[in-house]
Amino acid sequence: MQLSSMLANRSGAKRRVRTCIFLCFAFVAAVGRLLGQTISGRVYDSVAKAPLFGATVQLVPAKLGSMPPMQATTDSGGKYTLNGVPAGSYVLGFYHGVLDSIGIEPPFVRIDVGGTDKPASLRVDLGVPGAARIIAATCGPSSDAKNAPGLVVGRLYDAVSQAAVHAGTVVAEWQRVGLVNGTIVVSRPQLVATTSADGWFAFCGVPRDDDVTMEAIRGGDTTGAVTVRVPAGGLAHRALYIDKTEVLTVGIRDSLGVVDTTRGTEVVHRGHARLTGTVVDANNGRPLAGANVAISGAGLSQATNDRGTFSVSGVPGGTQTVLIRAVGYAPERRTVDLLGDQPLTLDVRLTTLRKMLDTMRVTASRLFSRDVNGFERRRRAGFGTFFDSADVERYHPFETTRLVERASGVRVYGSGMNQRIFMGAITPCEASIFIDGVTYPDFTAADLNMMVSPEEIVGLEVYTSAASAPVQYKSVSAFSRNGRNCGSVVIWTKRSR
Repeated sequence: MQLSSMLANRSGAKRRVRTCIFLCFAFVAAVGRLLGQTISGRVYDSVAKAPLFGATVQLVPAKLGSMPPMQATTDSGGKYTLNGVPAGSYVLGFYHGVLDSIGIEPPFVRIDVGGTDKPASLRVDLGVPGAARIIAATCGPSSDAKNAPGLVVGRLYDAVSQAAVHAGTVVAEWQRVGLVNGTIVVSRPQLVATTSADGWFAFCGVPRDDDVTMEAIRGGDTTGAVTVRVPAGGLAHRALYIDKTEVLTVGIRDSLGVVDTTRGTEVVHRGHARLTGTVVDANNGRPLAGANVAISGAGLSQATNDRGTFSVSGVPGGTQTVLIRAVGYAPERRTVDLLGDQPLTLDVRLTTLRKMLDTMRVTASRLFSRDVNGFERRRRAGFGTFFDSADVERYHPFETTRLVERASGVRVYGSGMNQRIFMGAITPCEASIFIDGVTYPDFTAADLNMMVSPEEIVGLEVYTSAASAPVQYKSVSAFSRNGRNCGSVVIWTKRSR
């Protein structure tokens, strides 16, 4: 009995020793983990010139499999922290949706942690490469990187599956104005790109600090024509989504939804997406009843109800352009991505025309002059119809469009805010509007009447065809609502003096 009791006590003592040894090793390992280095820093988006929120920072051991990766997510200030990093060699990097949209690989750095000569904490800042580096890597180096052309990159995705679209076509176009032998020449350069296996596309050589219009095509399907602003830094990126659409030929309808046989037919794209939303006054938040919401290229529009809400069905999916307008307000153009079966809700705040004019007013010594702007010279050339302040006094039009209609071949169709200026008898097209030298591509006749009263007019030029219009006063884009180059209405006001 004594022998067995002694053996039992000895066995229990061994178990306690083993348990103590195990706990000691576990404690040492935990302390080593807690006493490991802290790696912190900030992730910065050099393209947007702002901290990168929501980036996933990941620390991976150089010897794969030696330990699981550690990761952290950046806060609103782009900051991240990784605590208790054991000694060793690592690769530190991050990934974010912006990298995918630009089409560059996630950047990373190699770091060593631990050692007697290493500090207890380590700061490592990461960032999206600057625009100049991305442009040089994509388009090739330039001797003058600051003044080199810009770059637009992006990816094309299927709107339903959101999978990358391979071998899709993306078209980019912009306006270029130059002076050749003392004559203003307007051209519309166009670039075409084919998407790679991961849907990536790039356009080198686009202008900086300017707008580029893009449209994607996949077989018989197409996105809407969207406008991308290329910043002065030179790099812009935009993901495009494309969906299956049905191509229809329909009669052009007036503002009451009735087919207007005098305006012919148009080819439109329809789909199964739905767009809902609310339109309010930007100044006081008051819902705007009767505001018109139209989807470009679809022949679909709807007026908001008394609560300022709307719901449009049959909209083509993918990336589309929506135009919102109301009487007395500046029209607004929105680019939307309609994905899958879920309706998209759009909240719009419209600014009054008068407030927009106050914001845009430019002070100059003398902007309008018949000599400087060539009003008399163009009148003597005889390619358009011209009116001056004396004609305004003679005809006493109560609306600006009444004076425009005095030109042969010009008619105003529709009613209310959907009035539009059309030119040509056989194939009418919608006129482009220029006020004091500035183009307003989304303006209707109603917008024109709200913005310019007849007594403000000091000069009016009407060109009923693209051939007769001066190059600086032609339609801006082949993707514009005209579908082809049409004539122009050019107005000079007393405000420009």
